[in-house]
Amino acid sequence: MALPTYNLEFIRAVSVAENTLQLDFRPEHTDFSFTAGQFISLRFEYEGEQYKRSYSLACSPDSFKKNGLLEIAIGLIPDGKASQCFSHATPGTQFVMAGPAGVLVMPEELPESLVLVGTGTGIAPYRSMLPELEAALSQGVHVRVIMGVRRRKDLFYDEDFRQLAAKYTNAQYNICFSREEKVNEADGEYCGYVQHHFESLNLIPGKDLVYLCGNPAMIDDSLAWLKNSGFNNKQLRREKYTFSR
Repeated sequence: MALPTYNLEFIRAVSVAENTLQLDFRPEHTDFSFTAGQFISLRFEYEGEQYKRSYSLACSPDSFKKNGLLEIAIGLIPDGKASQCFSHATPGTQFVMAGPAGVLVMPEELPESLVLVGTGTGIAPYRSMLPELEAALSQGVHVRVIMGVRRRKDLFYDEDFRQLAAKYTNAQYNICFSREEKVNEADGEYCGYVQHHFESLNLIPGKDLVYLCGNPAMIDDSLAWLKNSGFNNKQLRREKYTFSR
């Protein structure tokens, strides 16, 4: 079944990291709604050709209800069609959106532990979930967010998750830097890829529900390790995102 479509007005682009923009849009119709963790597909024209790209919503449903703005995060790549289009878009430009869709939403029945893994802009759906995560934490669920980036300058939405971990004793926030030489392990920072960090987490099938979002290679490696460790598909949720040109 085809997803519903909506006209969007581009409001602004804000730099949130060296090569990452947050794009804000306002839907033309007020009947649009979504569940935290879902994504949308944006249609756009570049040099006379039509394209479509999918992005997780980085705002919570509550935030959207208050200000009417949809927020997404886009990683910029040299000569990328979406990067060129959106980084040069002017306020008021019209786009078309299809959605929402996606499986990275909170489960109806909460597990003992949630492990939310994201690389690059794959961290966005967990930012959308922040109010739901706070509710789960208040009920005793353990929540661990693991963000994977290359370097410190690539971090974004970092403070949101630091605040979550500071507020709740059953919340943890870790960062894995694949190309950063100096890290502070006392502050939850590690060297290497996120999938190489799993072994130290003492994950337990049947107790932990693991979410994976971002780089396809990370997700494939993570799935292989997790399934080899006894996890089944019901205990794993994933969505792959690539740097599309």
